[in-house]
Order: sequence, then C-alpha cells, then structure tokens
Amino acid sequence: MGMNVGSESATEDEGIVDINTTPLIDVMLVLLIMLIITIPLQTHSVSLDLPQGNPPPSNAPDPQVVTVAIDFDNTVTWNGTPVMSEPELQ
Repeated sequence: MGMNVGSESATEDEGIVDINTTPLIDVMLVLLIMLIITIPLQTHSVSLDLPQGNPPPSNAPDPQVVTVAIDFDNTVTWNGTPVMSEPELQ
C-alpha cells in the first residue's frame, strides 16, 4: 500500500520491510471497546434483602484455663503448684 517516492536505492523487486501497524491498531481499538463495554457490567450491583438470623445460644461451659510453667531449674508447676513427676503431670 505504501510507495517509496524519491528513493534511488530501492528497486522494484525489493519489498517493504516496515511493519504494518494497521492490524495492531485495530486489535487495540477492539480491546479498548470491549473494556469500555464490560466495565459497567462489573460495577452493577443487585441489592438483596437477606434475613438476619441470630446465632443459637451456646450451652457449652467455658473452658478451664490452666497455666503450666517450667522454671530455669526444670521445676514444672501446674497453676502455681509444683509437680514432682511426669505421671502426676499426666
């Protein structure tokens, strides 16, 4: 589609080596139009009136908090009471 006008080094057998950017621009414009069309669809929201439920009351007792500590001299204590052996700790 293009012509080399005034170029002495170009012969008739030589092809045009420039890249044809017309298809690339067409693809870019199509992608831009698709983006413009799909953005309003993504921002559209539907409001629903969902029922508000109350959670059932918990009948489980609160867990017992236990503190097990190991001192610098390897003394094991259970809630501040020293434990003498491993079976007693179990």
